[in-house]
Amino acid sequence: MSVAALTELDERHSREAIEAEIVRFEQRVRELQSGAITPEQFRPFRLKHGTYGQRQPGFQMLRVKIAAGVLVPAQLRILAVIANEYSTGRGHLTTRENIQFHFVKLENVGAAMRLLADAGLTTREACGNTVRNVTACPLAGICPGEAFDVTPYALGVSRYLLRHPDFHDLPRKFKIAFSGCENDGDCAVAGIHDVGLIAQVRGSNGTSRRGFKVLVGGGLGSLPTEAAVLTDFLPEEELLPTIEAVLRVFTETGNRKNKLMARLKFVLRAKGIEEFRRLVADKRKVSEAPAEAFVVPSPIKQSLVAIAPTPLSFSEAEPPSDPEYDRWAEHNLMSQRQAGFGAVWVKLPAGTLHSNQMRGLADVLEKNDLTGVRIAVNQDLVIPWVPFDRVRATYEGLLALDLVTPGARTISDVTGCPGATTCNLGITRSLTLAEVLSRELEGYSDPEIQKLRIKVSGCPNSCGHHHIADIGFYGNARKIGEQQAPYYQLLLGGKVNSDGVRFGRQIMAVPVRPIPRIIRELLTFYQADRQLAESFTAWVSRTPDKTIKDRLRPWAEVTPATADLFLDWGDTETYSLKLGRGECVA
Repeated sequence: MSVAALTELDERHSREAIEAEIVRFEQRVRELQSGAITPEQFRPFRLKHGTYGQRQPGFQMLRVKIAAGVLVPAQLRILAVIANEYSTGRGHLTTRENIQFHFVKLENVGAAMRLLADAGLTTREACGNTVRNVTACPLAGICPGEAFDVTPYALGVSRYLLRHPDFHDLPRKFKIAFSGCENDGDCAVAGIHDVGLIAQVRGSNGTSRRGFKVLVGGGLGSLPTEAAVLTDFLPEEELLPTIEAVLRVFTETGNRKNKLMARLKFVLRAKGIEEFRRLVADKRKVSEAPAEAFVVPSPIKQSLVAIAPTPLSFSEAEPPSDPEYDRWAEHNLMSQRQAGFGAVWVKLPAGTLHSNQMRGLADVLEKNDLTGVRIAVNQDLVIPWVPFDRVRATYEGLLALDLVTPGARTISDVTGCPGATTCNLGITRSLTLAEVLSRELEGYSDPEIQKLRIKVSGCPNSCGHHHIADIGFYGNARKIGEQQAPYYQLLLGGKVNSDGVRFGRQIMAVPVRPIPRIIRELLTFYQADRQLAESFTAWVSRTPDKTIKDRLRPWAEVTPATADLFLDWGDTETYSLKLGRGECVA
């Protein structure tokens, strides 16, 4: 890469450039408030800076990009300040490894941006028709099954594309994810992204090369699409030039007239993978993006954040175990591939993290010489590089913060988007339902049931990833008599693994209130009907929809007199469908 290009990259990430960006945002806010510009003129600018309208007039959702999901203690403390000073005292971790703050007043956004900038964080391009947060497996660098640590590559791509002058006004949003292995259903879900990158190593006996399997054109939403294979092996140094080439193809061929048909998956459907490969190859020939391997620090991969291993220490023997600790450790503690270290999973029902927990977590990390945490796509946190002789002390610190809920990565670890609590497009309160299910589904000891994943979205757009859940729900509404009632569509059998992506099939619509017992009945049916060692996925595949519907219908049937029919989870008033204007396609 040329010196001039490196200078340009450094300049757009300089503190002076970021301050000018914030000043410009504040100026546009004043223009809006004075009537010099209209809300419609301000809207795309606002979104480009991670500020999203919510259904409550006068308030915004502020979305903070967390590159590769990595946070260090100082950043956790800044997030706690923003939660307290400008939001509701808590944040929401998302399936894109962001953190969102709700009920933020527009006039406070600039101040929050400055705090974030001081901590090396930003809201820039977290919303709108931009390259969204670059995500990565939360176990990158420690997973026993990975080809290599993808974190440096995710951070390098994030830095290179952030504020890139050519890619902040795309036909539609663009999502990138890095995985260390093919079996990435619980970590990066590469196959549902515009660009999914799966680490590969080719060769042996001293000739091995790092690279990536490159997937393109995946997505969820109203038309879930599995990504196609652009190439089975892309050498690591070709990563940035190839991603840039894909973006340039998208910029030129994406549908700018109809935002509902503008995602990369529609380009791929129209062109076909062979023509798409040809277009990308043509753009690659003229790409000026650097050929970087990211194995050493570089101007591209300056440390946005980093988590490095800490030295092992040796302390007195662990105190005797106790049942609560053992119950927690069964699923919330795992060995990493480096001997002597473990990773701690912090289960957060529906991704809710309070400001006192953010501050307290920073204290726990520093007290135990731990360097950071990672956000997982299932809305949990992962604390890597915990020496085994510090696990108990880490647990005790988390216990004081109410952060030792057991059952991470089990059926009770439910994913949920904000839904109708704050989102203009939310039909149902998916966040509250996810929290309810997290409590209601604890206690299953059947290992086949424990491994199931439940994901809930408040509308069909799949922010909660319902399409790829073993048991998925998305919100809708049904008219019962003269009133609208809150419902969910039940989907079964979704999965992402080494075989690819399988989207759940729609089974039936169910009212919101009996959903916990409907799930329990479904699981009882599976346990009674399954064949020897048959997984839930296999059972769903061979069981007709009608058979499942017939079994569940008695629990889902309603009449106008059914108790709580018109009361959503978390509501105290009768349900009313109130949709605002969505901003996902602004």
